[in-house]
Amino acid sequence: MELLPELVLQLVNGFVWGWILALLALGLTLVFGLLEVVNIAHGALYAFGAISTWYIANLLGNFWLSLAVTPFLVGLLGMLAYVFTVRPIESSPIATVIATFGLLFIFQHVALLLFGPNPASVPQPINLNIQLLGRGYPAYRLFVAAIAMVTIGGLWLLLQRTDYGIWVRATQQDRETALAMGIPAAKIYTLTFGLGSALAALGGVLAAPITAVQFNMGIDIIIDVFIVVIAGGLGSFGGTVAVALFLRELEGVAAIFFTPVLSKAIALLAMVAILLLRQGGFSTKA
Repeated sequence: MELLPELVLQLVNGFVWGWILALLALGLTLVFGLLEVVNIAHGALYAFGAISTWYIANLLGNFWLSLAVTPFLVGLLGMLAYVFTVRPIESSPIATVIATFGLLFIFQHVALLLFGPNPASVPQPINLNIQLLGRGYPAYRLFVAAIAMVTIGGLWLLLQRTDYGIWVRATQQDRETALAMGIPAAKIYTLTFGLGSALAALGGVLAAPITAVQFNMGIDIIIDVFIVVIAGGLGSFGGTVAVALFLRELEGVAAIFFTPVLSKAIALLAMVAILLLRQGGFSTKA
């Protein structure tokens, strides 16, 4: 094995998957930062995004339609789940954890009924390879990173430069005062839960052509998402993105020398070290 080309490929792969992971982690940290709700069902929404893409690609042969529609639909599902399941019990953190765990159970079994137990694949919508040190690399994966970066940049602008972002920060700091000032806190909570769900679904849509689509594919990645959110610093925008990229890059480089299981363990140990050295994670606010 030629070390340099393999290293470059793994670094580029880590870069791509790091941005997908950042999408999911930001969706989760957005919900937790405002509602203080740990959404255990977040990974199932990622799976819904991938499964919806598989259906649309097979029925209509159009990946781009799924890219445009699926995050919106899953976002609506997230809002409905919040209104009817989480909102009535949001004052009890333990109850919300139990409720979102129940949603995970329901969503996963719905996915099993609709999709089945067998993994499937989605054709890559961009049939083009670029050369990296003499090796072909799918251009679609770079497109994935670009879309994720643009989305995350847009999310930052939404939170920093719009009335919605001002309302989110005001409600997060003091809900009673925000209500007294006429800010529709209930609507902000619902929209934020939907936005977090849409980000998870977008990650699933983008990942569908580059990984196996399975009804339970959200289980494995949600563990990494929680690790990124904690190590990045709860509520930290920049810290979450940085840790997501670091985690995937470290896994990619370690996979050159070790088995996938061991490379995952090395990356997790690195996250533990970060938390020991910086107990609040990378908590610098965006």
